Amino acid sequence: MTGDAAGLAARALRDADFPRAREVVEDWFGHPVGLVMHRLFFDQLGPSGVWLEEPGGAPAGFLLGLVSEREPDLAYVHMHVVAPAWRGRGAGERLYREFCARAAGRGCVRVRALAAPARAASVRFHERLGFAGRREPGFLGPDGDRIVFERGLPLDPP
Repeated sequence: MTGDAAGLAARALRDADFPRAREVVEDWFGHPVGLVMHRLFFDQLGPSGVWLEEPGGAPAGFLLGLVSEREPDLAYVHMHVVAPAWRGRGAGERLYREFCARAAGRGCVRVRALAAPARAASVRFHERLGFAGRREPGFLGPDGDRIVFERGLPLDPP
């Protein structure tokens, strides 16, 4: 893992994290997220997700993810967001490593994530972590092209 994100505290998401995440997510993500960041991920799926915070308690990033009901060997990253101050310092990779380790512990052997083709930094991030992607036109409906990334678990050592 690059950077100094190893000093961040990582834990499972809690329902109390939802309002804290709502306060920062749109600034961090760069555009409105609406219901893409639904409270359900915190209240019901929280143990699958990951919360990172600084030693003083300020949020540094979070990942919303789950283990597929239809494909129980598949972990799915719905969204990951990193505070601008922690970008390029290993926080995104730390989120993925924490999530993937937990998912592998639950029997998952692969992980999937999506990226909008125009989000070049996200595409590079997933490729750097060893994901292979394929462009899927209309994946999320009209004008909803996505790159569907997938790779095996566990993640390689940093």
